[in-house]
Amino acid sequence: MTAHEAALFSWSVPWLPTTLLLVTAVIYLRGWRVLHRQVPLRFPRWRALCFLGGLLAIFVSIASPLDAFASFLLLSHMAQHLLLTMIAPPLIWLGAPQLPLLRGLPKRFVVVVISPFILWPLMKKLVHGLTHPVVCWSLFVISNVVWHIPALYDLALGSRWWHEVEHAS
Repeated sequence: MTAHEAALFSWSVPWLPTTLLLVTAVIYLRGWRVLHRQVPLRFPRWRALCFLGGLLAIFVSIASPLDAFASFLLLSHMAQHLLLTMIAPPLIWLGAPQLPLLRGLPKRFVVVVISPFILWPLMKKLVHGLTHPVVCWSLFVISNVVWHIPALYDLALGSRWWHEVEHAS
């Protein structure tokens, strides 16, 4: 088998993350379509493409040969992490996901389950604080530094589960 064939056949599609990514894409697109019709200048097509591109970057990082080769090729490992930390988040952010995701969910679910949390003053303060650029940047840096502490780095390399926790963080 050639290297090209090995790469082509090294796709491993994890069912749970893939399903979550697909469900997220459907919910987003349902909401985006409604908002695009109502306020097309605020929700242009490029926003939907950015959001879907961010989800695609996550999918490629966890299902493509990058993941298959990440355990023995540092280049693949680091490319995977760059997709997860430098490509996917800004693309998802450019998709302005808050309103499309809320509008894409069933209205009853939003009213009964999500609204109480959104309207709760403590939750408003928490979300406002966690989404502040300095806090986001700090959490990003802390996450990168912590996972490169030798003991935690070795833990992530030695355990598939911990490696996925690292990806999630």
